[in-house]
Amino acid sequence: MSAGELAGGHCDGHRPVRLVALETSGRVGSIALTDDGCVAAERTLAEGMRHGREIVPLVAATVAAVGWSPRDVDVLALSIGPGSFTGLRIGVTIARTWASQQPSLAVVAVPTLEAIASNAPEAERLIGVVCYAQRDGVYWAAYRRDDDGALRRTAAESVGSPQEAAAGIPQDALLIGDGLGRCGEAFAGRRWAEAPLWTPRAAVVASLGLRLHRAGQHVAPELLEPLYVRRPAPVETAERRRQGGR
Repeated sequence: MSAGELAGGHCDGHRPVRLVALETSGRVGSIALTDDGCVAAERTLAEGMRHGREIVPLVAATVAAVGWSPRDVDVLALSIGPGSFTGLRIGVTIARTWASQQPSLAVVAVPTLEAIASNAPEAERLIGVVCYAQRDGVYWAAYRRDDDGALRRTAAESVGSPQEAAAGIPQDALLIGDGLGRCGEAFAGRRWAEAPLWTPRAAVVASLGLRLHRAGQHVAPELLEPLYVRRPAPVETAERRRQGGR
């Protein structure tokens, strides 16, 4: 899918939809605004996990720059994880706050690994996503692209060793994701997507989010939670201490 036109444009007969997408799952965050499925603006945050300081004013400035007001936005699409625990919490907090101030806002949650898989060239049918998960582990999932271009997950989001991911992803799948840069030796001899495709983009989150919106797959803001796959390290450490471990 191109950056200029995304799935679900006005030619499909649906009511025009103005959507804001947030991608805060990794070190490089981004936002995108789409008007009836076409990208009106896309902005990237500075690398280094400064999403908390930068993303709210960036969203406000970008919405104003395209001539919208916050209340013109119909849908908020959020990259929901797995990924950076801090980044995901920031995105969820923004979504809850905005929705509390604007009850008409529809919220949709886009799996981050699916957004990364969507970066793969359209000709690729089998796609394996491998993302670095700290502590020498990776998040991974596998997808099959159907004839209509939609991705169908064939292996659920998991966290484990690179070797476990390599065994769980079909051998003929195209691999994509920043876990290849950190743990590439486990995937030697396999096909890799080009490195610029490894990072999730808000414009792709917008496209997937619009599909969810069209299908009525909204999330009540008060029920919105990050998809962690595993618990944050501080939670795991606290539990071990309660159990007498170290």
